Formats: sequence, structure tokens, C-alpha cells
Amino acid sequence: MTLVNYNCRVVNLAIVFISMTDIFHKLLDVRHSDEESRQRGRNIVIIALGLLVINLIVAMTIIVAFTESVSLLVSTSLSSILYAGIIFLTRRGFIDVGGWLTVGTALIGTTIASFASPDHPIVAFLTVPLVLAATLLRFRDVIVVFGLVLLAMGSLASFAEPTLITITSEAFLLTSAILCGFIAVISFVQSFGNEVLHRRLQTALQQTQQSAHELQQLNAELDRRVALQTETLHMALQELEERSRQQDRLLAEVIAQRDVIRQLSVPVLPVGPATLVMPLIGTIDRDRLTTIQQQALTAIGQQHARWLILDVTGVPVIDTEVAGGLIQAVQSVRLLGADVVLVGVRPEVAQTMVSLSIELPITHVYSDLASAIESVAHRAVNARR
Repeated sequence: MTLVNYNCRVVNLAIVFISMTDIFHKLLDVRHSDEESRQRGRNIVIIALGLLVINLIVAMTIIVAFTESVSLLVSTSLSSILYAGIIFLTRRGFIDVGGWLTVGTALIGTTIASFASPDHPIVAFLTVPLVLAATLLRFRDVIVVFGLVLLAMGSLASFAEPTLITITSEAFLLTSAILCGFIAVISFVQSFGNEVLHRRLQTALQQTQQSAHELQQLNAELDRRVALQTETLHMALQELEERSRQQDRLLAEVIAQRDVIRQLSVPVLPVGPATLVMPLIGTIDRDRLTTIQQQALTAIGQQHARWLILDVTGVPVIDTEVAGGLIQAVQSVRLLGADVVLVGVRPEVAQTMVSLSIELPITHVYSDLASAIESVAHRAVNARR
């Protein structure tokens, strides 16, 4: 049973310790954007919290042991309220206000006590505001506090009644112990703050190094991806260029085949001495008219033909545009010294030509190819006679 009670007490103490630690860390949570100001705020909270605890202990002691010291109890209670207010203001982000309240309380209290008890070495405690200022305030504020301490010491020298300070060794040791203890507390707070700041800086440095390492890895990965994408784009570009070359070759082949087809679609055939036949089949467009003219002129020039028979039996329609092209071809052929014979005009084509008022400058017209060839051959024989 005793062991169980002991374990329960240990557990309860651990719970209390953890709870106090959580409360302490929550009290040190200072709202400010600047890290240096947050560190000064944590120092203010720690010192004000320590002074608050001391005042509470003193107040409890007065209540228990010195019930007649009402004024001291009131002073202690007011100091406790002041330190609680300092903690509240500091945690809300009013760092400079909390620091000045802490330093000002120490400076004013020490100065008043020195005036009230000039025969005691309380003036030595004027070093306390300077130590507090070095821990809680900015550099320029420390200079101001130093000036105020000098002003307080000058006021004591000028206005305090000159008295002989008599102090026993016990009182001297007590005063020195209090002063050393207070300075030790301030040093502890400063050292603790520096250690916390050092740990934060170390953590920030490690995070920075980790971020730099991750950034380096990301850069390496990005370079690798860029190189891969560049290689992919280069390969795609080469493939695109190869496809473009293939398309150019195919286009050239198609053009060549088209030219061959055009030439084959407009053949020029020799059917006798100085006689050529050009059979036309299918619809005739502008490009084909150009081919007809070129083929006719080329064949007449090469073979020195005297007659060109145009067989339009396979042409379904001869409109104004086709007729205009044929007229140009006939005129070009006549410039080379040859004559043109028209063969195979179908009735519907003839009707269309008449309705469109199309008149070809051709005097030799036959219904079929055989009649045209026979007539041309007869004319050639007569010409030789």
C-alpha cells in the first residue's frame, strides 16, 4: 500500500510539473514579429514572473507572521498587480512598455527608499535598474536609464540629509547577498535568453542549410529535366525535319507524277507525214488548257508538223473559258506555220457553243477522226503535186 501511495505521489508530481512547464511556455509566448523583441519580451516575462512570485511569498509571510504590517502588505499587493500587468502587456506585444515599467519600478522604488533611509546603503541598489535595462531595453534606452540613475544619485547627493551610514556586518552581508542574488537572477535570465536565442539561431541555420540542400537537389532535378526535355525536343525537331524532308520528297514526286499525268492526259500522236492528233478526254480546266497549248507547240516544233487534229469527242462541255483557251492554242499553232482541224464535236456540245455564241477560228471541222485523217492526207498529196 505504501508503494502504491508513493507511485501516486510521483505521478501527481509529474503531472504538476508538466502542467507548470506548459503554463511557463505559454507565458513565454510573446506576440511580436521581431525575434530580438520577442527575446526581450521573454526576459521581461521571466523577471516579472520571478518578482511576482517573490511578492506573493512576502505577502503570504506578512499575512501569517506580521499581521500588523498593513502598509507593507498593501505595497506588496500593489507590486504584485503591477508585475502581473507587466506580464500581460508584454505578452500582448508591448515590449518596450513592459521593459520601461519594470526598469522604472526598480529605479523609482530604489530612489524613494534611498531618500527614506539615507543611513542605509540602499543607494547601491541603483545598479539594479542598469542591469535590468541592459537585459530588457534597447541600447538607446539603456543610455537613458544610465542618465536617470546619475540624476537620482545627484538628487540624493544634493537633497538628502547628510548622515553617517552605519551598518553591521550582518546587514552588509545581507545587502550584498540580496544584490548579488538579484544580479545572479538577471544573469541567469540573460544567459537563458542567449541560450534560447542560440538554439533558435542553430535551428534556423539548420533549416536554412536543409533548405539550401533541398534547393540544390531541386536545381539538379530541374537541370536533369531541362536536359531531358531539351533532348526530347531535339529528337522531336530532328523527327519533324525528317518528316518535312519526306513530305518535300513526296510533294516533289506528286508534282512530277502530276506533270506526267497531265502530259499523258494530253497526248500528241503522229498519224501521218507532218500530221499530229491530240485526243482530248474529260473536263478541261485552266491548267489543262495551258498543258494543251504547251504540248501542241512542243510537238509541232519537234516534228515540224503541218497539221494538228484536235479530237474533242471525249470533251463533255466546251464553255466560254475552254473556247478561249482553244482559240489561243489555235492562234499559237498557226504562228508556227501549222493548221488546226477540229474533230468530234458532239451535238450537245455544238448546241452549247451556239447558245453561248462561241465561234472557233477553225475552218476544217469533221465529225470523226477517220474523215479528218483522210482529208488531211488528201490535202497533203495535192500539195506535193
